[in-house]
Parts: sequence; structure tokens; C-alpha cells
Amino acid sequence: MATQAPAAGIYTTGSLTPLQLIDRSRQGLSGVETSRVAGLLSVTDKEMARLLNQSVATFHRQVKLQQLDAATSERLLLLARLATYGTTVFQDKGKFTRWLRRPLRLLNDRPPLDLLDSSTGVQLVEDILGRIEYGVFS
Repeated sequence: MATQAPAAGIYTTGSLTPLQLIDRSRQGLSGVETSRVAGLLSVTDKEMARLLNQSVATFHRQVKLQQLDAATSERLLLLARLATYGTTVFQDKGKFTRWLRRPLRLLNDRPPLDLLDSSTGVQLVEDILGRIEYGVFS
């Protein structure tokens, strides 16, 4: 039996199960969600385009679309989930977004933001946030 994703917007991604996230990404998000996620992460259009592995021109075209493709939708949902989690861990959006830009020794002196253009990078950053949340970050 297929699980239906909630009709609510991207801001509910933290409560989506993995299957719901897959279903929601297959349905396709609205193009305006690209700008919303950019706002959650406090990134420029150029940075957001890089996170989506797109040119800036393609990013701007995506914003105008009624429905994004599944791959872009999934990436946006993962980034929104990360932004929500990071803001919760740091208890402040500004602290989280500044942390994203700070080079970390754990990442060979790369900032976490530089890794968010791949699903592996998103998972790595989520793992580090988990360590911070539970006080085991070294």
C-alpha cells in the first residue's frame, strides 16, 4: 500500500518518513520551493544553483516551473530537512548558517556548505550535526 505524503509545503520535511520523502519528491515540488530552501540556508542564487548541480540560468528557470523533476525535488527536500535540523541543533538560524560557512577540521578544513551538492555530503553534515546535538563533536 502506497504511503501518501502530506500536502503541506516543504517546511514539514522533518516529519516525513523516508517513504513519504520519496513519494513527495516523485510528485515534484513547485519551483518556488527553490527560493524558499535558499532562504532557509541563507545562500545566494549562485550558491543554490551549485547545490542543485545547475547553472544559475537553469536555477532561475526552475523557480518559474509549476513542477520540478523528481531529482531536484528530492535534493530540495533533503536540503530543507538539513536546514530544519541544523536550526534546531543550533537553536538559531543565524548560528546554523554561519556554521555552514565555517571550515571544519573534521572536513579537512572545508565548510559544510561546500559538501551539500551531493547526497553523501548532506548525510555527512547531518551526521556531524547529530554529534553536535548529542555532545560528542570533537
